[in-house]
Parts: sequence; C-alpha cells; structure tokens
Amino acid sequence: MPALLLRALVATVLVLCPLFASAQGLRVVARVNDEAITDFDLNQRIIFAIRSSGLQDTPEMHQRLALQILRQMVDEKLQIQNSKALGVAPTEGETNARVGEIERAAGMAPGSFRAYLQSIGVPFDIASQQIQASIAWTKVIRRRIRPQVDVSDGEIDDALNRMRANVGKTETHVAEIFVPIDRPDQADEARRSADRIVEQLKRGASFSALAQQFSQGQTARNGGDLGWVLPGSLDPTLDAAIEKLPVRQVSEPIRTPAGWHVMLVVDRRPFATARPDDVRLNLVQMTLALPANASPDEISRASAEAQKAMAGVHQCTDLHAQARQLKGATSGDLKGIRVGDLAANPQMYQDIPKLGIGGTAGPFRVAEGLQVVALCSKEGASGLPSREAISQQLLLQKIEAAARRYMRDLRRTATIDIKQPA
Repeated sequence: MPALLLRALVATVLVLCPLFASAQGLRVVARVNDEAITDFDLNQRIIFAIRSSGLQDTPEMHQRLALQILRQMVDEKLQIQNSKALGVAPTEGETNARVGEIERAAGMAPGSFRAYLQSIGVPFDIASQQIQASIAWTKVIRRRIRPQVDVSDGEIDDALNRMRANVGKTETHVAEIFVPIDRPDQADEARRSADRIVEQLKRGASFSALAQQFSQGQTARNGGDLGWVLPGSLDPTLDAAIEKLPVRQVSEPIRTPAGWHVMLVVDRRPFATARPDDVRLNLVQMTLALPANASPDEISRASAEAQKAMAGVHQCTDLHAQARQLKGATSGDLKGIRVGDLAANPQMYQDIPKLGIGGTAGPFRVAEGLQVVALCSKEGASGLPSREAISQQLLLQKIEAAARRYMRDLRRTATIDIKQPA
C-alpha cells in the first residue's frame, strides 16, 4: 500500500491522544489532574506526528512542534479522564474492533497493522492509546452533548429559505485547520502554531494529514473537510478570506473569536444547480422470481404477468397489492436511491429517472428474476438538499459548537501544570 495512503489512514483514525507515563526517572513535562506526561511520551508523539504527516524529521522541527503537541496531549488526557468519570471509557473489544476497521479499510491482512506501525517507528502501544482516546471522545459526545442538541422544523425551514435565496450563487468546498484560543494569553502561541502549519503547507505537506494531526476541530478526522458552504455560512472574517482565495490555495492564518483558522479552497460550483445523478428516488419494487437459466417461455410468461400488474398501479403503494396477488412475487420499499447508482443497469438508469410520480417502469431482468418499480417521490431534483440532509447538517454544526464549549469547560475546571519542553 502506498505510504501516503497509509499515512492518511492512520492519521484519520488515530486522533492524537495521550500516552501512559510508564517509565520511571523521566522528566515530567505536564500534569493533568493526577496524571503525568513525561518527556518520553512527548518525544514519541512528536515522532509520530512528523512521520505520519510527512514533515521534515529535524531537531528544529521537534522543538517547534513540542509545545503545540504537548497541549494537544493535555486535551486528550482530559477527554479520556472525562470518559472514565462518565462510565463510558473505551473497552478492549472496541479498541480491537477499530484496529480491524483500519486493516480492512487499508486492504491489509488481519494483524498486519502492527507491522506497518513498526515500519514507521511507532510502537503499537502508542497507536492503541490513540485509538482509545478517539473512541472515548466520541462516546463522551454521545453521552453528554448529543442529548442536549436538537434541530427544530423552524430551523430547517429557515435554512431552506436561505438556500432558495442563494440559488444560482457560487458555493465553495472548503477545508480548515483550526487552532483554538481559550484565553487571551494563548493568542500569540496559537498564532505561531498556525504560522508553522502554513509554512509546512507551502513546503508541500498534505493539508489533510496536517489537519488530522494538528486541527482541534471536529472535522480533524476527515482531514479538515467542511464540505460545501455558501456565503454567510461561516464567520464573516472567514467568508471574506474564502471569497478571495483561488481554488486549491491555502490562506494565511485567519483570526476569529474562537481561534486561528487555516483555510483551503478545494473547489467551487454554482449552488443548487441540478445534478441529475444526485437526485434521490423513493421507490416500491416488485420482484417475480426466475432462475438464472429460465427458458425464453418462462421469461415471456413472467413478463406478461409483470406488465399486467403494472397496468393496475395508479400510485406507488399499489405495487405491494399487485405483488400479493401474484404467486412467488415479493415487494419492498427502496428509500433514497441515488440515480447515479442505477448506472450498473443501463435500462434502469435510462427508464426510471423519467418516471412521473406513481409511474411504473420495467420489467427489468435482474439476478433474482424480473423486477418492476413504481416511483413514489423524488428528492433533490431542484438541486436543493432534502429536509433530512439539512437537519443532519444543522445537527452536526450544533454538536461541533457544543463540543468546543464542553472541551473549554474541561480545561477550565481541571488542574493543569505545563512545563516548557526542553
């Protein structure tokens, strides 16, 4: 597997987390409540960050990253401690399952993840701790934050109205690396961290890898990807900077009340331009069973039965009733089928999208036999997302904001002693 793909995969799943202070006689560089972080822990984390992000492995780079990574390790200690206090600490089974997910996603043989880590000089214990922290924070958000966040019908209506007003305007696909500022005295240090990130990007480092290693936003695991945004969707300062950036260009650090942001413009496109392949279809399907080696006469008889059933359909749910009247026929609902996904069957791809509501198409030859479909509704034909998609987007935005506040409160209520790394 290419090294770059593996770096990205490891960084996506292994959101940076603390190590156990397992060695005796090592210098303690930070205490988080009753737990210590040693200089050995910190050095191992710096090595991992450099090698998984493709940065230059030099003494100068170690020194420049030390304080930034140490603060991240402090945050991760707090996250793990909080998961234990809430009774949602990650289990060994969850950790092993996540390792298996990494291997399957990378096309690796079971058990080969350890060998890969060894090849880049990262002990498995470090990766295991990082996986546990990623799981822990997800469970904390699920337990403490998600139950307090909801999206109302009114908020969805407001979002839809804003989107309709923006039809035809340009939307931008953006990614970010976020460095938070919780106290005024952290502003200069955060700015230096953001400057170092921009410097590495200018030297050719991967934006996605750096976001996964150093961004403190909820999008870090996705390489900082914020998705497609419209003007007015973000802080006005960010909106103004994004508008001026060419595609595939990175901004200088941008200050907002929350912290420093480094933005990447991935692409631009007209908003709500109808994209036929992205339209979602809600269908009812009826299948008449036929063996793979059915004779022409068997296929002809089944086709006649299917066409007779289609003639009795006036609304999509009628197809269920027709299926009940045919021996060996079955029916079911297909929700949210993307038009582009029908392309594997050219006849379906050609015929089904043309249907009016309540219309039928088929019969189509499929592996199970002959299939007929009836169209119940379409979503996205106007280019606008569905209400469900808008609800999910608003929910994620609210969870992101609430998670930042919750993390800030954990820092403020903890006893934290950070020493300047050597």
